[in-house]
Amino acid sequence: MGLVKFILITAAVTSMVLKPSKEENTTARQPTLLLKQRPDFNVIYTGEQVTLTCDVQEQSSDWKYYWYKIPNKSQQLNSDTSMSSYIINAAELSHNGTYVCQVKRGDNNDEYEGNHDLTIKKPPQPNIILISGWKNVFSGENVALKCESPDKSTGWEYAWFQNTADAGKENTLSISSIKKENEGPYTCQTELQGRPLTRVKSTGFSFTVYAGQPTLLLKQRPDFNVIYTGEQVTLTCEVQEQSSDWKYYWYKIPNKSQQLNSDTSTPSYIINAAKLSHNGTYVCQVKRGDNNNKYEINHDLTIKRPPQPNIILISGWKNVFSDENVVLKCESPDKSTGWKYVWFQNTADAGKENTLSISSIKKENEGPYTCQTELQGRPLTRVKSTEFVLTVYAGQPTLLLKQRPDFNVIYTGEQVTLTCEVQEQSSDWKYYWYKIPNKSQQLNSDTSTPSYIINAAKLSHNGTYVCQVKRGDNNNKYEINHDLTIKRPPQPNIILISGWKNVFSGENVVLKCESPDKSTGWKYVWFQNTADAGKENTLSISSIKKENEGPYTCQTELQGRPLTRVKSTEFVLTVYAGQPTLLLKQRPDFNVIYTGEQVTLTCEVQEQSSDWKYYWYKIPNKSQPLNSDTSTPSYIINAAKPSHNGTYVCQVKRGDNNNKYEINHDLTIKRPPQPNIILISGWKNVFSGENVVLKCESPDKSTGWKYVWFQNTADAGKENTLSISSIKKENEGPYTCQTELQGRPLTRVKSTEFVLTVYAGQPTLLLKQRPDFNVIYTGEQVTLTCEVQEQSSDWKYYWYKIPNKSQQLNSDTSTPSYIINTAELSHNGTYVCQVKRGDNNNKYEINHDLTIKRPPQPNIILISGWKNVFSGENVALKCESPDKSTGWEYAWFQNTADAGKENTLSISSIKKENEGPYTCQTELQGRPLTRVKSTEFVLTVYARPLAVLTLQTSWSDIMSVDSLTLKCEVQNDTFGSWNYSWYKDGVFEETVPVDTYNVKATEETFKSEYKCRGNRTERPLYSSFSEGFKANNIVLKRKVLLAFSGCIVCSIVLLIIGCIVLRFTRKKEMKEPVKQDLFFSMTELKRETSSPLHEYLKENGPPLDKEEHNESIVLLNDAVTAVSDQMKDVIPYKENGGFTSFKVEKSALKEKDGLQSKAVAQPLPEEDDLIS
Repeated sequence: MGLVKFILITAAVTSMVLKPSKEENTTARQPTLLLKQRPDFNVIYTGEQVTLTCDVQEQSSDWKYYWYKIPNKSQQLNSDTSMSSYIINAAELSHNGTYVCQVKRGDNNDEYEGNHDLTIKKPPQPNIILISGWKNVFSGENVALKCESPDKSTGWEYAWFQNTADAGKENTLSISSIKKENEGPYTCQTELQGRPLTRVKSTGFSFTVYAGQPTLLLKQRPDFNVIYTGEQVTLTCEVQEQSSDWKYYWYKIPNKSQQLNSDTSTPSYIINAAKLSHNGTYVCQVKRGDNNNKYEINHDLTIKRPPQPNIILISGWKNVFSDENVVLKCESPDKSTGWKYVWFQNTADAGKENTLSISSIKKENEGPYTCQTELQGRPLTRVKSTEFVLTVYAGQPTLLLKQRPDFNVIYTGEQVTLTCEVQEQSSDWKYYWYKIPNKSQQLNSDTSTPSYIINAAKLSHNGTYVCQVKRGDNNNKYEINHDLTIKRPPQPNIILISGWKNVFSGENVVLKCESPDKSTGWKYVWFQNTADAGKENTLSISSIKKENEGPYTCQTELQGRPLTRVKSTEFVLTVYAGQPTLLLKQRPDFNVIYTGEQVTLTCEVQEQSSDWKYYWYKIPNKSQPLNSDTSTPSYIINAAKPSHNGTYVCQVKRGDNNNKYEINHDLTIKRPPQPNIILISGWKNVFSGENVVLKCESPDKSTGWKYVWFQNTADAGKENTLSISSIKKENEGPYTCQTELQGRPLTRVKSTEFVLTVYAGQPTLLLKQRPDFNVIYTGEQVTLTCEVQEQSSDWKYYWYKIPNKSQQLNSDTSTPSYIINTAELSHNGTYVCQVKRGDNNNKYEINHDLTIKRPPQPNIILISGWKNVFSGENVALKCESPDKSTGWEYAWFQNTADAGKENTLSISSIKKENEGPYTCQTELQGRPLTRVKSTEFVLTVYARPLAVLTLQTSWSDIMSVDSLTLKCEVQNDTFGSWNYSWYKDGVFEETVPVDTYNVKATEETFKSEYKCRGNRTERPLYSSFSEGFKANNIVLKRKVLLAFSGCIVCSIVLLIIGCIVLRFTRKKEMKEPVKQDLFFSMTELKRETSSPLHEYLKENGPPLDKEEHNESIVLLNDAVTAVSDQMKDVIPYKENGGFTSFKVEKSALKEKDGLQSKAVAQPLPEEDDLIS
């Protein structure tokens, strides 16, 4: 049996080797699919049945049919796959679309398919079309309707219905001499011949039949009662009943033979620019169709010229003065509403209302005014009025006030009339008379009269009279003043023309009577006591005696004015004896006269006398008089100098005698003392609201000093102290004080300037934080400093923390800073710096928000990648501080080892050693107390799933198929389903959803190296690459191997048979020398002989697949075992013998490197191992 089994195996191997492949005898081709539709109409209508049939054109059988509808190819439509047809019994719109028939047979995966577009629609609804006539008709007219289907194909059948009654069977329906009973509704029905389910009725079509004549309406647009020349007017004629196709004929009475319009299809007649000739009655005549029925309607059209408006003076005057008010009204003769008004001064727009009010009129308001009226929306009614000329007198009216009689002086008892006139041409004035200062009491009652009469003048009438004029209702009043001088008749004065009032006997005296009124016409009378003494204006007394001593008076009277008679006061003449008593006076009589002042030294004769001559000297120089005018008793020093200081002598004499009398006087002259400004309270640099007190102090401590303060050049005060309370910006500037002794202006001296600087508003507080970081972190020191930006002093600083402003933080108020040595969270908040100075209550404050935080702990953010990663992936981490300010320094740690110094940490092509906890540390530059580490970020690294490529084609099929099947298997199956990408010689071929891949058995493909890799849509997105697989002409090698094995087996069989024959035919007694064993050992074979198979494999390399290698060994083992069973007692056991097998060393697959194979010869197990 063993021998038979061996022979059968040998025969099978031989037949497999010699069997030709399919590729040599068969040419692959796909079946031709025919997809038919029954019925084969282009459109299948809903409700109809349709059958889709799928046929394979070539003669074949056992096909299975799978029907789908795009796009849902996952849902099979048919359940019986043995039937080639798919039937839709009652088509619906959802059945519309593309159908796919997919056929296959047997167990292979070859599928073939064909598409067919199936159009499903609703049966088309026909439309009724009016061919002739109208939907709205009158009895007796003709109408024709047509029934039309949207489907233009032939074979349609038609049916007409009025209501439900049959009305016809053609596609057109004609109705002659229509009646009321033909009114409606009509429908038509269409049906494709032989397809009853396409039967559809149209929507209803109804006629409206009107009885009698059409009702005509004639409308005018615009519908104004009056159309003004130039305007457009449209007359529109309408048939009130709903109808169409009318023709319109327009005429104007009385001429109905002349048609106005040429286009009779238009119902309107338009007059583009109305004229007066268009005024009249218009006729609209309508007709339609071919009958002679005509219908007409009349309309009266009124055409006029636009009315010219008038300007009416409502208030005010045509001749006006500045600031008076004028109101003009624009009035149209047409009293209808809707008028728009435009006023023009010359050509400029002046208003848009019907009244024009000009308040507080000015010269530029003078000129011609016109108003223009226009009906709203009717620009052609625009008409301007005639001009209204307004005369404006610039400024106020010129008033003239006349006095009658026009004497400069009116004497008490006389009559006087005051008359007030307006010089410009004007009217309607009222006159109001007042006497200053009492302008509340009107003097006259009749304001229409321009005159005011005083019948008997009194001294109380003396004064300034005001004539006030006004007109209209405005408050503009104009006035003129007139000074009326009322006096008592002037009392004459007696003037001493020559001589003296105090004289000695024998001297001559001449007196003159002089009236203060220098007008002519005075009459004179003299009296000594009561006796007449003369009638001239002068009275001469020669060689005066004691009896001439006494009172003299003179009387004056104006000619023709008897009420002016008045006596003078008495002139008393006195005679003295003895020499005069001298008095020397200093004016002013100050102890000290200051330089620049005037000082007068007056020498007087104590007795009442006159005409003395005065001679002034200054000791020690009495030879030269100081004065040139000796008639004057005074010596005046106009501008005192220090050189004027000294003793002065006055010497007097009068007449021609040589008697001289003198007196001395000491005069002290000094420079005026300059005052000083002293700051009593306040500061030179102050803020609004503060108080300052300055004092002006003179070195001269005498009393009587007057003080004047100046700010710049403006007066600021009159006291020796200047108090400025609640100071303002306008109080800023240089201040000077001026001292002056009362009544002595030349002692006036200004001090040097005292510059007061006033800062507007409150002091500008600056609150600075050092360091000035937005956030101070706990443990750091921070200093808050409060400064007044303006130059100032004496401030006190009070620090508080909101909300507790009752608790002062600092004890030293002179220091502007508040220091927090070690910041804590409790220090966080708003700090208030309050400043004040002096005794006032003005306090100024500024707030500062101090943010104290713990140093922020940074966060590690995963920018890209994942916490759980696969080797080769990239991860980017970012160290982010909650504090977004700049200046952060970063440090990364993996465990405790430094990993980076940037804010991002990028790990490319991650490896297992990159796994572990990561922390990042942040620290603000220069701020070591801000150093904080983040929490740990744990990165886990997984190895990618391993892809293993194996050969699936079995040994028994290797000689019968034309392709090899490779299988790619991802070993870790916890990740779910995979797609598989295949690479040939490092170039991507395709991605398939199954784990097997067929390689055609050609010489070219066998020489190529194949790799595979698993792909997913979720992580891990891909596996590792498999090891490379290179066929190395595997089919040819296996054929050679099998042929060689067959030869070896045949040789063994022959050797066995030979041995058996020799054993039975050998003579026992014959001793032959031991010969070389016919079966050389495998070891010797390996050592001494190089087999062709060995050489071939060394040259081309062994199969890559381990399973193929194992199959080869199994095949050889089966063959050897079969022979060994027959040769156990014949073949000697050799410890070191055996065949040589081959092992493939496979290079690890790398994504960037190609795959290389290297064949290494390795001994197969020895015969005993194979047999065992």
